[in-house]
Amino acid sequence: MQSALRNPSRAAEAAPERVLGRHGSAGGPLLVVTAGIHGNEPAGILAVQRVFATLSVHKLALRGELIALSGNRAGLERGVRYVDADLNRLWTEEHRTAAAERAPEHDSTEQREQRELDAELARCFAGDHESVTLLDLHSTSGGGPPFALMGDTLRNREVAFALGVPVLLGLEENVEGTLVGYVGSLGHVSVVLEGGQSADPRTVDHLESAVWLTLVSAGLAQAAEIPDYAEHKRRLGAVCAGLPAVIEVVHRHDIAPEDEASFEMLPGLSGFVMVRRGQLLAHADTANSRAVVAPIDGVLLMPRYQKQGRDGFFMGRAVAPRKLALAALLRRAHLERVLGWLPGVRLVDRSGDQLEVDSRIARFFSAELLHLLGYRRHERRGTVARFTRRRDRL
Repeated sequence: MQSALRNPSRAAEAAPERVLGRHGSAGGPLLVVTAGIHGNEPAGILAVQRVFATLSVHKLALRGELIALSGNRAGLERGVRYVDADLNRLWTEEHRTAAAERAPEHDSTEQREQRELDAELARCFAGDHESVTLLDLHSTSGGGPPFALMGDTLRNREVAFALGVPVLLGLEENVEGTLVGYVGSLGHVSVVLEGGQSADPRTVDHLESAVWLTLVSAGLAQAAEIPDYAEHKRRLGAVCAGLPAVIEVVHRHDIAPEDEASFEMLPGLSGFVMVRRGQLLAHADTANSRAVVAPIDGVLLMPRYQKQGRDGFFMGRAVAPRKLALAALLRRAHLERVLGWLPGVRLVDRSGDQLEVDSRIARFFSAELLHLLGYRRHERRGTVARFTRRRDRL
């Protein structure tokens, strides 16, 4: 696995076990850590192995249970992001329904991985736990600092903000079928931590630190009980010093299927650099040199320097702290209860978790206001956009 870290495209010696480790006991909070959802990202596997080794040596007692699971075992063994399909795009209701109706012998590689991982997650979630938190460990093909991704609920904020890294909001409007999106839809806390560039040894350090910090923020341990807790907190804070605390993802560059293998970012770009509208970022077709430019001024996020995957890059804008505070205030006041009274707005269900907005009528109604209330656009049909939200248990 260490050789795979130095060269993520190189196959690991053997696929890791599905259950990487367990520590603690049921009855308190549960923290599930997933790693290697993409097979060319082995750093998360190494990070959780370190954590379990330290827990064993120090014989630390947790107030709850830590369980770590591997993701795409076949991809990890081959050192590729995926074999047949991206495992982190298969967690939609449509894909899961199809899996339930399909005989296991007809599964593709990643469909088999999903079936096994889904069954293991169900066993984890079925226990008697005070709360459930998922921390999904990833790394990026391009350089850049660690950062977190989450669906914007107040409960997710508690865990994501405790990491001390930039937090990205709004990815769920641009990417469907992620593991954290699915787990969040079950009502659990779910956060992604991108630890840095996949082949950088420091990425393992960042991901390990994130697990230790999450053990505390999820309620399984006190900071004073964690070996070198202050160093883990300092490590993440130092590498992210000076970066915006929160960034709203406002654009995703979708690579056309026919361009997936030939898409090339310009050399030397990394995450969290500022780019200007019209700036050349990539070529979509190396043979014809079709230019891909930044559509807006903003922060470049997750530039793709690998040959698999249709996410070319993302762009975002910093969110002012006062806006986050306003969002929390509006949610605690349950302002969503009056949305159905507004012209052009229709509640899809009585809970208010889904609503439709007709832009021909509700011209005054902005997506930005809905974002403050925790809603994200799920789909658009003509002038009608459907928004969904993850409900906070307040």
